[in-house]
Amino acid sequence: MEHEDRRRVKVLSSHNVEELRAFLQEKANEPPPPPASYMIGGVVRAVFPELCALRKRGYTLHMLVRIFQENGLRVTATALCGYMMRLNEDADGSRARGERKGTTQLSTSGSEARRHLVMKPDVPL
Repeated sequence: MEHEDRRRVKVLSSHNVEELRAFLQEKANEPPPPPASYMIGGVVRAVFPELCALRKRGYTLHMLVRIFQENGLRVTATALCGYMMRLNEDADGSRARGERKGTTQLSTSGSEARRHLVMKPDVPL
């Protein structure tokens, strides 16, 4: 008998749906809760605006890596450069998430494509 009760379809009223809709709209206006823990990519994403501001003020990637190390976070200049390039592309909207890099290029020369994507670690922005 218990098994049959669990299989019954529950029908909700339009009032229930409207209450849920109002609750979800209220939640949509709240900022999302911060995660309990971060991976290094999440840390870089969380502090990306501050990293960009420091780069504009003349900080090199190696200086930023040293700041990470002083705060107990290990990241290489190459990894930090990659994270920042990816976040910069996402911010610019130049590439949709999951889209392959080579699909929008007109040139087939790999060296020509890399020339536009390389961020030199010790050159201030």
